[in-house]
Amino acid sequence: MNRTLILISITFATAGFSQATKVKKDQKLVHQYESGQPQDFSVPAPPVNPFPAQFPEGNKTFVKKVEQNLNKEALASLSKNLNTEIIIKVNGEGDVINISTYGKNETLNTEVKMAAIKSTENIKWTAGKNKRGEKVVDIVRIPFHYKK
Repeated sequence: MNRTLILISITFATAGFSQATKVKKDQKLVHQYESGQPQDFSVPAPPVNPFPAQFPEGNKTFVKKVEQNLNKEALASLSKNLNTEIIIKVNGEGDVINISTYGKNETLNTEVKMAAIKSTENIKWTAGKNKRGEKVVDIVRIPFHYKK
């Protein structure tokens, strides 16, 4: 009798306290991601210039100049391979407006930024152009890999 009473009370407790979930079969995968990450549609996507701004001899030459201008003594304590991204804002006349770096190591970011500033002093870049051929302000992203 006691066993039957315990078994019945466990069955009712399990059924009473269990969580019921409703499964929406018509919910699409796209809607699941949109609900998790709301987007502000009033902010337009950044424009993509078909003719981006460039360093006069090419961006690879710019990276080599940055490597030459790096303060090797300040970077001596860093690990072997590190990455950062150099972001350069160039106006319609080819003048560098702003330089910033983004990476995991703050020391590398600072040193690469200083070397990039030194590499672009008194140098006119080729300005970026839009689809109509007009010179526009452009943001150039250049990956930088530091190897010991």
